[in-house]
Amino acid sequence: MKLLITTIAAVVLVGCASTKQVTKQQAKNVLHDFFDHLNFKGYDRKAFKTIVTDDFHIFEKGINMSRKYFFDFVDSNHSESAISKDWILSNFRISAHPESAHISYENVGTFVSFNTDGHKETVKLYWLENAYLVREKGLLKIKFLHSEEIKKEVFVRKHGGKTGEELKAEGK
Repeated sequence: MKLLITTIAAVVLVGCASTKQVTKQQAKNVLHDFFDHLNFKGYDRKAFKTIVTDDFHIFEKGINMSRKYFFDFVDSNHSESAISKDWILSNFRISAHPESAHISYENVGTFVSFNTDGHKETVKLYWLENAYLVREKGLLKIKFLHSEEIKKEVFVRKHGGKTGEELKAEGK
């Protein structure tokens, strides 16, 4: 009887030890890594594979994209006219579990480039997004991401990229 109780206790303890909870911070870190890897100048599919699962898919612009389709989409949207990009992620709501996590958040992306007329153009996009993350081969990775654009603002800076206030100060 004592052996049976000891065996059950050992199984329970080993089981508990192997199901370490995913933390909210770990989930946020992976999400931030995802956006850091969407680099205009140094996008690397191979490095990206450490952040997304083999069966990753994303729903964006009304399209359900597989990992390969998404990689092709990112490649096709890179442009030599791009100057910078920035994402601000905020208002996180995270549910964490032993082998997965779900995050909903707001994303504001700012993209600066030269338009076809050679003027500096800033596009600011606002999204509501959510991501489902799972452990794959010991690493926390994004399995699914849903992105819903809610607002878009476009600003074109003519006159050498100067603001109205700068032009007024110059008497133009």
